[in-house]
Amino acid sequence: MPAAGPSLQPPLADRRPAIYAVAADGRALPAAAGTHALDKALKTPDRIAARAAAALDFRDDINGLRALAVLGVVVFHADRAWLPGGFSGVDVFFVISGFLISRIILTECVAGRFSLTMFYAKRARRILPALILVVSFVFVLGWFRADPLTYRDIGYHLMGNSYFTANFWILHETATGGYFAPDAAGKPLLHLWSLSIEEQFYLVWATLLLLIFKLPRPITFVVFLAVFVASLAFCLFETPNDPISAFYVPWTRGWELALGALLAYREVFLIEAAPHPSPAIASFGAGLGLTLILCAFLFLGETQPFPGWRALIPTSGCALVIALPRSALGGILLGNPVAAFFGIISYPLYLWHWPLFAFANIWAGVVPTPSVMFTLAAAAVVLAALTYWLIERPAQGASRRRPYPVAAGLLGALALTGVVGRVIVEAKGFPGRLPPLVTKILNVAESGMTAPDIGGCMYNRDNIRYPLDEERKRAREFFSHCTTIKDPSKPTIMIVGDSHATHLFAGLSAVYSKRANLVALTATYCVPLIEHVSTEGWGGTTRCQAVNDYVLEEIRRIKPDLLLVGAYFVQYVKDPNWLYPGYVDAFANNARRLRDGGVGAVIVAGEIPTWSPSLPALVGREVLDGEQPLEFSNVGLRPESLKSDRILAAKDWGEGIRYVSQVAQLCGPEGCRRLVGENLPEDLLAVDYGHYSVRGSIFAVRTILAPVIDAELARLGKN
Repeated sequence: MPAAGPSLQPPLADRRPAIYAVAADGRALPAAAGTHALDKALKTPDRIAARAAAALDFRDDINGLRALAVLGVVVFHADRAWLPGGFSGVDVFFVISGFLISRIILTECVAGRFSLTMFYAKRARRILPALILVVSFVFVLGWFRADPLTYRDIGYHLMGNSYFTANFWILHETATGGYFAPDAAGKPLLHLWSLSIEEQFYLVWATLLLLIFKLPRPITFVVFLAVFVASLAFCLFETPNDPISAFYVPWTRGWELALGALLAYREVFLIEAAPHPSPAIASFGAGLGLTLILCAFLFLGETQPFPGWRALIPTSGCALVIALPRSALGGILLGNPVAAFFGIISYPLYLWHWPLFAFANIWAGVVPTPSVMFTLAAAAVVLAALTYWLIERPAQGASRRRPYPVAAGLLGALALTGVVGRVIVEAKGFPGRLPPLVTKILNVAESGMTAPDIGGCMYNRDNIRYPLDEERKRAREFFSHCTTIKDPSKPTIMIVGDSHATHLFAGLSAVYSKRANLVALTATYCVPLIEHVSTEGWGGTTRCQAVNDYVLEEIRRIKPDLLLVGAYFVQYVKDPNWLYPGYVDAFANNARRLRDGGVGAVIVAGEIPTWSPSLPALVGREVLDGEQPLEFSNVGLRPESLKSDRILAAKDWGEGIRYVSQVAQLCGPEGCRRLVGENLPEDLLAVDYGHYSVRGSIFAVRTILAPVIDAELARLGKN
């Protein structure tokens, strides 16, 4: 989020050069008149700190960094194709915050005037007015436009935000999707995760510095460096193993804030030993820093595990700019009026843009095209400017006169939002505010994964990670009842894959339970049909390795007449949490080897159309608005599922392997199928973003898969 550091942003019309020095008697002197003399006179660390605080009270280039960072984030959210790595602007904000906050605390501690209560009162004045306004807007608009599940999530986020733990709430509820998941686009308060991390930093950092400041000064530097190294090391370790958690937790982000703190330490205590270089060198370094930030925006992407080592690119760039304040290039690129304007409104702009974008994704009839999103981005700029002038500045003025009463009032208002959030959660999103049919549609849950004979053969993820040997034991125990061949005279159909194979259970049971042996070995969140799993992220856990090894072993042992594979394929070629480089080729090669090893035929149940935020939400809102739900539509259709299907359909799979495009038979000129009948909610095709309902599963198997399955069994003489 934009660095909600000290409010060092005077109105544009009142900005004047803030660089001045401090005479021995405490008088402020213009830099041009007294700087060189004072360089000799100010020998004590206390005076050096006072001079550093005065000379760097306001910096155009840091304000410009705020502008660059927030624009990167906004453009990324509006259209990821423009700036694939624009999300890394948040990392720039973390470094800025670490620098500004640490510099304030250090200089005030040196001067002997640091007050923890006043520090938090100023933080409340800076953070809370705009924040309370925006979350109140989300609460009110959500009442009218959010379905019960989304509104309940808003309640959770209000609760977490009220005591700055929104990042942990979001981590808990998005543990299977993460920041880049398609369903994240419909969560209006998702962006509060970064604000919570900064507030956690403020709470811990200020107290820590107050405790260690009376110790020998080098200890402060050692603590800063230790936090930086430890947090960075954990970030580098955790990101490949669990990128979702690494994205949200403070201990993998603390190094970014500590990097800013190290820069602040240098400004306060080491500026004479390590002075700023000449303007020419500063311009070169700042130019390199800006280049690194822009490279991060342009060349990073959501398919790469983040933060990890990639976060070093934008943070290093930001650190270079902050460390080189005499840069002419930085002054031109970051100190111009446009950058100054966006820097001043960066915090409210960050707060406003995401809720507007999220409601565009959950508003019935709105297609969040790039033109719509950039129009909303312009609206967010207007709202941010109004918030700055009409809310933030008056609140700052009132706080200067009565800091503690104003802070107490703001904290009380924040606590009230948490109480409201709790009420929303306890009321389960207030489903009674919607007509009964709409509530039934939005709460539909029974999916095609339900089947009496094979329904117990989907291995869900466990939050606990076990050693590989233990995972192998657990997999064997779980699947022990799933591989029994009940009638050897009938053909055997084996179903493997993730939840997008499991949602075919209802249809397969309805069509084939009396005609064939159905054997199912499916596991959620595991890349299917890959031997010796070596993916990054959750797809490469020891659980998935154990499951895949067991499944492949059973395929070779049973040699089913027909092997049916289903998966959310786009996940393994796009999502950083399950990314498997070269997945399509590896999958096809293994399918060929299994076919050559005795499997009668292999059928790949291809991608199905997926929806944002969910199919029930889209249909439910149409009913709420008095519209007749369309059987086919493009509204809310996720393009990545269609693109993934085209890639898979064009693949040369080899003899005996059939790829069945479900998209091809579910989509047409009018859009993609959403209903399989006239009864709601039972006849919805899917119960969420893309898992079949019971009737959807039966429809898909009977009309799309069964003709191919029957043809393959007939070819094998098994029909």
